[in-house]
Amino acid sequence: MLGLGAWIVSASLAYGPVMAGLERQWRTDPAYSHGWAILPLAAWLLWRRRSELAVTPMRSVRAGLAVVVAGLALFVAGSLAAELFLIRISLIPVLLGSVLYVAGQEWLRLAAFPLCFLLFAIPLPTIVFDRISVSLELLASGLGVWLMRAADVAVLQDGNVLRLANVTLQVTEACSGIRSLMTLLSIATLIAYLYEPSQSKRAVIVFAAVPIAVVLNAVRVAGTAIAAAYLGPTAAEGARHDAIGWVAFALAVVCICALQRLLRSEADAVPRAIAEAA
Repeated sequence: MLGLGAWIVSASLAYGPVMAGLERQWRTDPAYSHGWAILPLAAWLLWRRRSELAVTPMRSVRAGLAVVVAGLALFVAGSLAAELFLIRISLIPVLLGSVLYVAGQEWLRLAAFPLCFLLFAIPLPTIVFDRISVSLELLASGLGVWLMRAADVAVLQDGNVLRLANVTLQVTEACSGIRSLMTLLSIATLIAYLYEPSQSKRAVIVFAAVPIAVVLNAVRVAGTAIAAAYLGPTAAEGARHDAIGWVAFALAVVCICALQRLLRSEADAVPRAIAEAA
């Protein structure tokens, strides 16, 4: 108990300011507002494993100390370089290494996913985030223009600026889809873990979240522009604009769930086919 208390105090002193900074960013950055949900979800995922953990013997593995040291090295490197991402992400190997050292490999196997799920609460480095955002802005603009022309709506594209007959729209970071992409990736990962036992199919579900988010965001951009073309510029502002975004995100979640059900039904169809053939 003394060792556990010392660990808690040390972790609180080292990572207390880090968690406070994360909380501020979740509160002020719409791209990571889902961070509020990640911590309770990770705790719930661990709680689901409580019966298995209760019957699993604890066998300390010294290699866990090496993992903890590696995490602390990331913390120090991030502190010296003033790189928040390294400081924040160092918490994950510290937690994993602590579990391995104290409780052993079986406990780590059961706790690994809930602890690694915390990664979705950690914002990407600004330079990476901005580069992805710009790329998504251009991609959403291009796909949106293609959809608008398919709907017989006249539009001229200039980078991320869309010029229609009665209004000029700019696809900014808020419309790039990166915000919904970050949240959708965490939801897809959670769905894959909870409902799909196959590792390969889990990977399919998670990776499918990217094209699904991109395509539906392009539909969102096109839908907003078409509404502005027929209903006026106000259709691309305020509540209407937000409503289109929520509808697109809801459709993306539905697509992820439908993909999981499709993969599951195909997996169930194979044993049935074998049984019928026999």
